[in-house]
Amino acid sequence: MRDRLRRSTLVRLISAYGSSKASNYAAGLALNAFLTMFPLILGLLSLIGLVVRDPATQNRLESDVASVFPGDAHAQILQALGAVRHSAGILGVVSLVGLIWSGSSLFATMEFALAQVVGTVQRGMIRQRAMGLVLFPVFIIALVAAVGVTSVAAVIPIASLGSFIVGAGVMVGLLAVIYRLVPQRTYALRDVLPGALLAGVFVQVLTFAFPIYARALHGFNTYGQQFALFFLLAVWLLFLSQLILLGAVYIRMRCGEPRHQGLFTEEAPEARNAPGPVERAVEGEREEEAAIVGRSAPPMRVHDEKDVEVR
Repeated sequence: MRDRLRRSTLVRLISAYGSSKASNYAAGLALNAFLTMFPLILGLLSLIGLVVRDPATQNRLESDVASVFPGDAHAQILQALGAVRHSAGILGVVSLVGLIWSGSSLFATMEFALAQVVGTVQRGMIRQRAMGLVLFPVFIIALVAAVGVTSVAAVIPIASLGSFIVGAGVMVGLLAVIYRLVPQRTYALRDVLPGALLAGVFVQVLTFAFPIYARALHGFNTYGQQFALFFLLAVWLLFLSQLILLGAVYIRMRCGEPRHQGLFTEEAPEARNAPGPVERAVEGEREEEAAIVGRSAPPMRVHDEKDVEVR
């Protein structure tokens, strides 16, 4: 029974995740996402402010953007975003540069974390930035779709189940694109779909369940609204990064070494010669299984020379 439990997919995934040190890389990914989040949002809203002049439309867009984040942080986010409206013209060009640079930096950090998990090398800086610029519009489209789904669920409460399914589908599609194109050496689309499905559903569960966690810690806002905002966003991004890398670990555990090329691949990219942490964990489990089989097998009889009849 214990051996069967040890060989189960859940236990193997937990073991592989711990051996890959993905939690450490998730912390770095969450920090980078936290630092690039506000330049991204401010850049988008500044550009919208240059085009949209209707105050009601601007308020609705700001509310939709804030709805993506944890509920307890909405008031502070709306207060920060409302200040951007008065400086849209001044921040327009600067925000556009920050928007482009922050988007490419986010995908560069994501490539580093995924490369450590799947066991490959990173691109050069130019190709890495080019990859980020190409995938950044995909990220924006997914963000707009998530905002739309959240807005519909807020207006029509009965549509919560449908918004969960659609939101999970949007996240699965985004993660499939990330797993398939961000690493320099990666996997076929059919191979990344199970990991994207696992991580995407868990991310959507996190989005719906995080307000419960925030209400359980409602007392921390006594230290100030700014601290509450930073704390909530940091924790939410850390959980989100953990789930993204969990899907990558699951893909590596199922498919082994990556053999396909990602986006803007360097000339003849080679995977690491040494097995990655996930692969080492899987190999260790196979060795344990072989040892168990060896112990359960009957001992072989060693014939002595005297037992051999010489004719």
